[in-house]
Amino acid sequence: MGSIKDIITAIEVRLTALGFIISDEVFDFDSEPTSKIDNAYRIETRMIENTGQMFQLMNTIDEVTIYIAYKAGRNRRTVWKSALDDRETIEVDLINAAGISGLSSDPLLTMDQEASQTKELTNYIISRLVFAVDYVRDVSPS
Repeated sequence: MGSIKDIITAIEVRLTALGFIISDEVFDFDSEPTSKIDNAYRIETRMIENTGQMFQLMNTIDEVTIYIAYKAGRNRRTVWKSALDDRETIEVDLINAAGISGLSSDPLLTMDQEASQTKELTNYIISRLVFAVDYVRDVSPS
């Protein structure tokens, strides 16, 4: 069985393949150098459901939130529209990625937890994509 770490790693591989750059920051972009902020992403996760213990297997649903930063510059509307295009590209890619669906935890990704949104902070725009990840975990002792 798999783990949320395996799923996040597979998501990171897909986002990097799409041209996004993983941020060194884990919880925000505050310390990210402005020279590296454009197309930088970070991921947060939280367990929202953990049910069905049977034969030491748990059916878990995690909320996986992907934040992508875009350097806004002077043409904020163009950058905002680009973020909207990227949202759809990422959704299609992650939902259909064989590297994710082929994991032993058999994860099912859906972008139905919350509508994606973008917001502007100082000189960059943040796009927020929230996915539900339904997967199976083995909780038997090692």
